[in-house]
Amino acid sequence: MNAILHGANSCTPKKQASQLIVELGKTISNPQRQTLANLYIAVDTANSLLNELEQAHQIIRQCMHEMNDEQILEVAKLNQNNNLSSLWAFRTHQRHKMIERAQRVLRGANHVQDQ
Repeated sequence: MNAILHGANSCTPKKQASQLIVELGKTISNPQRQTLANLYIAVDTANSLLNELEQAHQIIRQCMHEMNDEQILEVAKLNQNNNLSSLWAFRTHQRHKMIERAQRVLRGANHVQDQ
């Protein structure tokens, strides 16, 4: 197994899953192969979700910079009326931390440090 994942520290989880599917594909059972395939799909989906979250984060920040205090308050009221967080403007930090965490997991620690 160590030989299969040689150099895994420099690989993304998606590449590692792909490598495992290729290397172990003929030596493991069909349910195990399916589990590996499902993990690959999950990592691929997580990458897409991370990209969407990164873009949404930028859009929200740009919108907030263009809004005055009255507009921010109005959005907070609308959010509260729709059972959403009325403090959305203050969730920037939490969203940013979630993005950083996902980047570390999905793209490796070097990716986050390079930004």
